[in-house]
Amino acid sequence: MQDYIKIAVCEDEQTQRSYITELVSAWAAQKGVVCETDEYGSAEQLIYSFDGDFPYHIFILDIQMGSMNGMELARQIRDKDSNVVIIFLTGVKDYAIEGYEVGAVRYLLKPVREHEFFDVMDEAAKKGRTAAAKCFLLEHGGDIQKIPFKDIWYVESQGHYLQMAYGEQTVQWKSSLGKIQDLFEENGFVMARRGVLVNLMLIARVGRTECILDNGEHIPVSRNQYKSVNEAFIQYYKNRRE
Repeated sequence: MQDYIKIAVCEDEQTQRSYITELVSAWAAQKGVVCETDEYGSAEQLIYSFDGDFPYHIFILDIQMGSMNGMELARQIRDKDSNVVIIFLTGVKDYAIEGYEVGAVRYLLKPVREHEFFDVMDEAAKKGRTAAAKCFLLEHGGDIQKIPFKDIWYVESQGHYLQMAYGEQTVQWKSSLGKIQDLFEENGFVMARRGVLVNLMLIARVGRTECILDNGEHIPVSRNQYKSVNEAFIQYYKNRRE
């Protein structure tokens, strides 16, 4: 399976924006990575395009833009996502200290050279994979949504569909539990009963017939799974203390 990376390029100069997008495509072709790149001509355009979380793994931001510059944009991005990767484009070297504050991966001085860009993208992609590993990428209705595992209460099989409860929302899509079970168990989920995976991080109490989540919801636990759920719950919190 090829890597999939979604990238936002925010640059107010059309020529530069197109050039960076072309470099992304060239890098992706060389590395065998599937990249989806969206272009924005201003920080405001990017900010107001989304009500909730941003669906990107990597942001490439020009610093010198109009009323909202790239540094201010990066701070707003960081408020929503502490793990996403940020790369700055700049014509000057005066932003290094501020860049550390928002956790920028690197600065690229204009004019951007291909080999330097490829090196930075290699580093960014590596960090992006680490961040993406903490999220579930849900493909639903033609869109791809990034959902942090820590926000998912449980996933339940319902016939040919899966239903996921996360935050205060639920979503249903066509798939099977077998396709996602290993991934979810690697990220702290346990089978409470046949067809239901529950997030150990969000369990408040485990009983013999049910577990109670932090939001007060009761999830039935089958007799066969009680021992596994109880042991996994205990081990999870032992590991957190170590």
